[in-house]
Amino acid sequence: MKVIVLGGFLGSGKTSVLLQLAEFLVARSLNNENTTPVVIVENEIGGSGVDNLLLENQGLTVKNLFAGCACCTSSAQLEDTVSYLKKEFDPQWLVIEATGLAYPDKIKQTIEDAFLVETEIITIIDAKRWFRLIAAMEPFVSGQLENASSVLINKVDTVDEQKVQSVIESIQTYNKKLPCYPISAIIKIPDDFWERLLDQRLIAL
Repeated sequence: MKVIVLGGFLGSGKTSVLLQLAEFLVARSLNNENTTPVVIVENEIGGSGVDNLLLENQGLTVKNLFAGCACCTSSAQLEDTVSYLKKEFDPQWLVIEATGLAYPDKIKQTIEDAFLVETEIITIIDAKRWFRLIAAMEPFVSGQLENASSVLINKVDTVDEQKVQSVIESIQTYNKKLPCYPISAIIKIPDDFWERLLDQRLIAL
């Protein structure tokens, strides 16, 4: 089982990215009737989910984690949920879509400590709203970037190239080596992009 934590700020377009990522992972999964290609954990702060209905309508296996943030108050519930999913579905890929209020590195730590599995963090940001987010909640923004494997700068169709470059430079003030990739999730993201993002080490299960 390989695990991806999909982090990102509110309104960054995580679910749109997740749909394309899941489609790619399903297409590249091993043909094994005893395993499920992709299982998704949706972390919701409230008591009901909306995004999960969209995901399930695409034929994906989705498990909701309600009533708290997976990185803190619901960390024990996250362990229980992943343990159940591992036993019930034996997924090749487990993708955890964290609430916009979560710290993905804490989710990563919980999963790696409990299951000894490699976990990647992909953080999604909104190119148009990035600087407003920094101004309003800089400590939280920097926390969401901590230990990220890569950052997807979404909605680049709404800004010019100079703004995208400014966003990249700003992100890399927190981590100079953090790879940043401009995307627009409203169009098809090519398979070779996902291959480069995840690299052959992760693709080869």
